[in-house]
Order: sequence, then structure tokens, then C-alpha cells
Amino acid sequence: MGNLTDDVLDLAGALMGSPWLYLVLFLCAVLDGFLPLLPSEGMLLLAGAFAATGRPNVVLVALVAASGAFVGDHICYLIGRRLGPPVLRRLRPGTKRHTAARWLSELLGRRGGVIVIIGRFLPGLRSITTLTAGVAAYPRRAFALFDAIGALMWGVSGAFLGYFAGTAFQDSPVKGLLVALALVAVVITIGEIARYAQRRLRAGSS
Repeated sequence: MGNLTDDVLDLAGALMGSPWLYLVLFLCAVLDGFLPLLPSEGMLLLAGAFAATGRPNVVLVALVAASGAFVGDHICYLIGRRLGPPVLRRLRPGTKRHTAARWLSELLGRRGGVIVIIGRFLPGLRSITTLTAGVAAYPRRAFALFDAIGALMWGVSGAFLGYFAGTAFQDSPVKGLLVALALVAVVITIGEIARYAQRRLRAGSS
């Protein structure tokens, strides 16, 4: 068992110590912005935990993840800008979906910046937030500003949360890895709960 654990740690360490990690992390964050197949939080937390050993660099991890998140969010926003108006025109006034769309548009108009920032921290719902911002034609410059703030906060908090978990168990790499994996599991669970709630809301509005 001990040899297997050591082999897993060696393999994970080799991956995390590779310069290709930054590209993988960037692409994962980009895709998660508009096509949430794999939660980018998982990769971010693991990279942060391994950064406690000196590889990769925790600051670069945070900045690369934030950059990818920013790009992914903007792709989702532009999809909403391009496809939103035709969709809105098809919604009949008085229906639940029309009412929900109007409510979200008004909410973005009043507290758009706060919603864009908070939405970045909601796995499974962040793409809905950015897509709605595009559909509602939320000002592009304002979206870019608040999304940059949210993406940077997300990248820094995730990277350093993993980093401090790794540092706390630096003398026991196995425990550090287990803590990082537990954090990943919690994030994935929250994302799945959010997606389930989203599906229920859609079913209720149809």
C-alpha cells in the first residue's frame, strides 16, 4: 500500500511540476466558463496544494487560473449577446420564463457588478450568470471590469486555499493530498447540487 501511495504521489508531483500544467489549468478554466464539463476548482486546488512543495509556483497558478476564467466568462457572455435577443423575442409575455428573464435583466441593471462577482464562485451556475449578462446586454466594459475582479478573487482564493492545505501537512504529503482531494470533492458536490437546483427550476418554469 505504501509503495502504491508513493507512486501516486510521484506521478502527481511530476504532473504538477511540469510547465504544461499552466496550459492545462488555463484551458480547464476557459472551458469551465461556458462548458462546465470538469470543475476547474479541482485542478486549481490541487495545483495550489502541490505549490506548497515549491512546484508549481502558487502565484502563477492563481494568475493563470484567473486569466482562463476571464476568457471563458467572456466567451459565455458573447454567446449570450449573440443568441440572447432572438431567444427573448420568442418568449411570450406573461409566461414564467418571460417573467424570469425580465427579473434577471432588472437585477443585473441594479446590482450587476455584485452578481457577476458572486456568480464566479458558484460552480454550475456561473455560466448562467454570465450568459444572462450577455442576453440582458449588460454593458461590456462593466462586465469586463467586474468579471476581472471576480476571476482574480477566484483564482487567488482557490490557489492559496490549496496552498495552505498543502503547507499544513507538508511533513505528511499523503495527508496533504487527501485534504486537497476532500476540498475538490466538496466543490464538486456543491456544483452538482447547484445543477440539480437549476434543472428543477427549469422544469418548474416549463
